[in-house]
Amino acid sequence: MNKIALLICVLVLPSWLYAGEDSLTASEECLECHEEVQEITRFTVHNQAYQVGCVDCHGTGEEHIDDPEIDNIGSAKGALGSDACLSCHESEIHEKRPGKNMHMSADVNCSDCHAVHQSVHAPSPLLVSRQEELCISCHSDQKAIFSKPFTHKMGHGAVECASCHDPHGGKGRKKFRAGMSSEETCVTCHAEKKGPFVFEHVTGLNGDCMSCHESHGSSNPRQLTRSNTRQLCLECHSTMPSGPIGSQPPSTHDYQSPRYRDCVQCHTAIHGSSKSPALLK
Repeated sequence: MNKIALLICVLVLPSWLYAGEDSLTASEECLECHEEVQEITRFTVHNQAYQVGCVDCHGTGEEHIDDPEIDNIGSAKGALGSDACLSCHESEIHEKRPGKNMHMSADVNCSDCHAVHQSVHAPSPLLVSRQEELCISCHSDQKAIFSKPFTHKMGHGAVECASCHDPHGGKGRKKFRAGMSSEETCVTCHAEKKGPFVFEHVTGLNGDCMSCHESHGSSNPRQLTRSNTRQLCLECHSTMPSGPIGSQPPSTHDYQSPRYRDCVQCHTAIHGSSKSPALLK
């Protein structure tokens, strides 16, 4: 080892020696004073049982240990705090490109949604509040929609925002869980609507679940976008100047007659059929 390298080692020896020490052993000194932390992290992944020590997130803080009046402890707040989180949790961020991750683009950092030490609301993801309350605190435009009579019932353990949306994802298709499309997300719960069908209705090329349903809430039964099914069906199944849209144009029916005004009375297999190309009973 040359003299210059030896000099560098001597100058950085205290920090290098401490940082190289096992983080759990190093954190024992923190817990001698902050013993309450050991209790409040007991039911989280940020504890010694999961091989996570104080110094992994807050830094070594040698000066603070020598003199508690000196505060050189790192804080897991803001963008710098997010860097500390991502040193372990980077694989959970599914869209990392600048400008593509919706939350990062809006300057939303880990600590805005997650607690560090404990959460009485959700021990596993350590949320700072109940999930639906947390999401609506920013997405206030959705709050009124969820007050409509026909919605996905939030906060009852059946469905949450993250059941469909990936909070660590991006925009467009990437906002759904695991990069799925809206239709793929819907059928994870509504499996009976999933094909394959011999005769598809909505294939993804000419629409998807959201073509007929409001995902968050609606004033119409079954969260439909229209108050009656005939009006909804005619948005696609109409005779246009360029030709009819859909396999069965409505010109075959007399809509002056009440018997033809409720399409789903006959076309009951509206999500697809393996028997009838007209999606009949």
